[in-house]
Amino acid sequence: MPPRFPLALARTRLIAPIRSPRFVRLYSEASSPSSKITTAPFRIRPEDALLRMHINALLATAAMPNLVHALLLRIFGTSINPLAKELGLGTSLTMKDMKAVLYPVWRVDTIVEGEVGLQGLEGKKVQPKMWISTREGYVPGNPFAPLSYLSFAVPPLPDDLPTYDPASDLTQLGDGYEVVPVPFTVSPLGLAKKIRDMIGGRKNWENVVLDQSKFQEKLLACYPIMFPIYIAEFEHDMGDEGKRSFNVIMDAHDENIKNCRVSWPPPPQLVENGRFDKNYYVNPAPFLPMANLLLYPSVPPHTISGPTTAKLAETYREWMSPPPYPDDITTIPPSPMVGVQADEEGESGVDWDDVRIQSWSGTEREENGDWVELSLKTQKGIETLATMAYFSARAPHPEELKGLVISTSGTRPKFERKSLSDMENQLRDDVERMKVELEESKPEWLRQFELVKGTSGTREEKS
Repeated sequence: MPPRFPLALARTRLIAPIRSPRFVRLYSEASSPSSKITTAPFRIRPEDALLRMHINALLATAAMPNLVHALLLRIFGTSINPLAKELGLGTSLTMKDMKAVLYPVWRVDTIVEGEVGLQGLEGKKVQPKMWISTREGYVPGNPFAPLSYLSFAVPPLPDDLPTYDPASDLTQLGDGYEVVPVPFTVSPLGLAKKIRDMIGGRKNWENVVLDQSKFQEKLLACYPIMFPIYIAEFEHDMGDEGKRSFNVIMDAHDENIKNCRVSWPPPPQLVENGRFDKNYYVNPAPFLPMANLLLYPSVPPHTISGPTTAKLAETYREWMSPPPYPDDITTIPPSPMVGVQADEEGESGVDWDDVRIQSWSGTEREENGDWVELSLKTQKGIETLATMAYFSARAPHPEELKGLVISTSGTRPKFERKSLSDMENQLRDDVERMKVELEESKPEWLRQFELVKGTSGTREEKS
């Protein structure tokens, strides 16, 4: 079983025992481990969060009296509770505990590229390339389940999040409302190493053959954030079937409560009949809200079926947020971040001095984002050029191949038919210009990192 998240972390009673001395030490730290960590303040008061969480908890029971109570609460608010109690609505559900929590999350910008093999092209003289980029992808900062199965990749956060300060951030809700911090114990740097180890020398994915040694990270920048959530533990009395305890999780980062996602595990009977058997939680957020995957040249037969980016995002989500085992829905596979934590603990934990770990509020994040966008634009040109060159080289009469060029530089679009070779030459000039622009706009920290990496290697490469 994966490690469980302790809801009543500030008390002696835990949902499951936590015996790690490292966890106890980190939790008791009075100061932030790094000035790079920022915090998103609580924007929703506990009493307002409780109403919305209660409604969702009623829905999570799938019991008709509770569903009716949830509907009445949505329409009339808490003023309906005395009448609902008198009618016996919602009485089978009890809230056992509620906590305000600052949970560690990473947002990540990445660019990875390399050569791949395509099944079905054995013997053909072509070496396809794969290029992947993500903007503000999500990685949990702690492997405790089931919180690690959730993505807190919320709509845009403010650009100027304050630096995490436990003294003020843990008391921000005032007297009587304790905020519980959960420490960072894993990082995207360790995750990148784990993914490489899993791929190894040969890994098949959607008919693509991957070799980690042929891939290079062009950019890996990660931003640690203490993210505000509420966790409430509810108990549903199901009569002869016993009692079921479950947690409801709610974001608390936005003043508009409608922008704060609420997640809860579905009733077991709905999982058993296949309605909610793909994820531990109902209403999960995407782990890769912005991602791109390019595979070029587009060689026939194109062996990846469907949108490649969607498959990439879904593969990562399924891996990071595993569904229950089909033969035992009460057992959830552990998060892959459990293994990452074991590796990083062996190297003294998260390497906060690594330049790839940066502040969300720093100037580097904006520079990184602009560079990712320009890289994508450049790479799409390279992809188109590689595909055109592939087909023209194999055409019996390439000079006869023509295409339609649309020029939008003037006041009106102009349409012109050009030979494929002329189109190639023009695109090649454009791509070379974009490459120069891309190199000139590379973030300065990345230049310095590549210089150091080229002479001494990174910590994970040495290991």
